[in-house]
Amino acid sequence: MPKRIIPMLGLVTSSALLVTPVEAQFGGGAYPTADQIAEADSYQPPKLDTYAAKLASQPDMTGSWMVMLPPGGDFTFDPEHSHMGTPPVLGEAVFGPTAGTYIKDIPYTPEYQALYQQYVQETAEGKSRDPFPACVPYGVPRMFAASPVPFDIIQAPEVMVWYNDYARTDRRIFLNGIGHPTQPTPTGEFGPTYSGHSIGRWEGNTLVVETVGFIAGFYDTTPAPYSENLHMVERLRLIDTNILQIQMTLTDPGVLATPWGVTRYFQRVAGGFGTPPPAPGTIPRAFINLNDRLCVPNVEMDENGFQKAILPAEQEARNAAKAKAAAEASGRRK
Repeated sequence: MPKRIIPMLGLVTSSALLVTPVEAQFGGGAYPTADQIAEADSYQPPKLDTYAAKLASQPDMTGSWMVMLPPGGDFTFDPEHSHMGTPPVLGEAVFGPTAGTYIKDIPYTPEYQALYQQYVQETAEGKSRDPFPACVPYGVPRMFAASPVPFDIIQAPEVMVWYNDYARTDRRIFLNGIGHPTQPTPTGEFGPTYSGHSIGRWEGNTLVVETVGFIAGFYDTTPAPYSENLHMVERLRLIDTNILQIQMTLTDPGVLATPWGVTRYFQRVAGGFGTPPPAPGTIPRAFINLNDRLCVPNVEMDENGFQKAILPAEQEARNAAKAKAAAEASGRRK
């Protein structure tokens, strides 16, 4: 976890610490005056009409979106170009594509093509490198291209927010003309993340998004890898009232020999998985109902990068140890 750097309020001299009394300790600027507090009931705040007017010219992408699969497709990053593995035995629970499934024709370098083939073979042998059950978020690009549940898009004039509750992943697409950060901020907010750093611009009705700054991961559970050097450019547009098209161009120096193009489609829905499509001409305004359940891992990743089951007794022992440590820490603070 990055360190929090708290700025000192004042100037240090050889004799004393001088603090400006009107300066707010954390938020910056002047602390509210007595008059401001006393007159709060009569204060007329600025309205959103001017800010919202900037939004009026943008295509309406707000709502909850469910990934669409082509006929016979599965939850891979590129289902139109995937080879499906052996179907599971009737009655088995399957999350994600079946074991042995792989994406055809990813333009990997020879080294990464061999690595990917090794990973696919491992899934056919019942081994998994997927860290999601160990409470690692999907991140982008996986969360919107291989997730079995909808994600939200919430629009504002200068930022677009995407959120997938199941995938424990969110992203911000900044539309205010900023560039990508080039160095860590004093409080450490910038650095590689699961979702990367996204900036966008409108070209007519198409939103062009560029994302960099990823933590290395997998596109899906097949598991197709990408590195921290992944560079993703998306072109988002509505091709019908409730159908969103995302055309992705992915470059990854040292991993992909040439750029990789993938196109996905999404249906705006009025609820979760299995919700009927909206009536023609209507725009559903549904959003994910968030929950505050903690992620409790049922696996951990071993030294070879494979899932290793956490047995219930082992999990109970860990929970008890955490509770004891928390109680001891609380006692020391008293």
